[in-house]
Amino acid sequence: MKLIVNITSIMLLILSAAGSIEAQSLPTDSDSQLARLGNVQTVDRSFIECIYEHCIYDPISDETEINDWILEIGRKASRYGSYNSYRRDSIFATDYNMQPTVNEYRKVYEKLRPCSQTETLKILSENKLNHYEGIFIDYYVYTEDIPEFDWKITDETNEICGYTCQKATTDFRGRKWNVWYAEEIKINNGPLKFGGLPGLILKVEDDQKEHIIEAIAIRKSDKDFGYKLKSFRIPTDRKTFNKMMHDFRSDVSSFFLANPSVAPTKADGSPAVPPKRRLFYNPVEID
Repeated sequence: MKLIVNITSIMLLILSAAGSIEAQSLPTDSDSQLARLGNVQTVDRSFIECIYEHCIYDPISDETEINDWILEIGRKASRYGSYNSYRRDSIFATDYNMQPTVNEYRKVYEKLRPCSQTETLKILSENKLNHYEGIFIDYYVYTEDIPEFDWKITDETNEICGYTCQKATTDFRGRKWNVWYAEEIKINNGPLKFGGLPGLILKVEDDQKEHIIEAIAIRKSDKDFGYKLKSFRIPTDRKTFNKMMHDFRSDVSSFFLANPSVAPTKADGSPAVPPKRRLFYNPVEID
């Protein structure tokens, strides 16, 4: 059965797609009932955490988005994910013993937005990387080898979070990148998929400064981490996923029209064609 909506409802649907995919899964039970929290598959235990601010500039819309992310590093694996999601889960554990009511869940959810369910999990012991991300109501996962980088180390330095960092440069998946790593923190890792240097990467930026990722806090840790379990994730590969995300965010209206299960119709059954809408979009990988 197709959805019958007016043009206002169509626009609300499109606007909701621009937000976090997690908005689709808010609890709908009675406010006094316990919320159903998602389960996590534990992979490792962190001994250090680094929080980054990621500033993205979209030259087509001339807009900027800034969000915080956290890198949890263990001996066998690391996870890079939304810091707001991490904070929210911490509040549920500390203040509600992982048993918040639906009303309590909503209050915390509204306070800590946006929350992304995008996660990049590096299985260091196996040299594998799993990337988890959603497109509208579907969840995907792809696996690849942890990327290798052809780093060129320079003499330039910069102080970040109290650490003297060395500059290195590389080309990676369509962009030229400058990074700064702290050799004092002898960890071969960094935000997103970056790594491969003799120290933790504390800053990453492309040469056009459309992506700037910089550490804002580093701290010791002793906490289990892993990836969020879903009832179903669609396996794919990196290039296929990136193409799907490009098509979705470049023209979200066409996405709805091309999918019969969500394609809107008018009251008389004829197609309801929403205006073309491009969402904020400037991916890290453009190869």
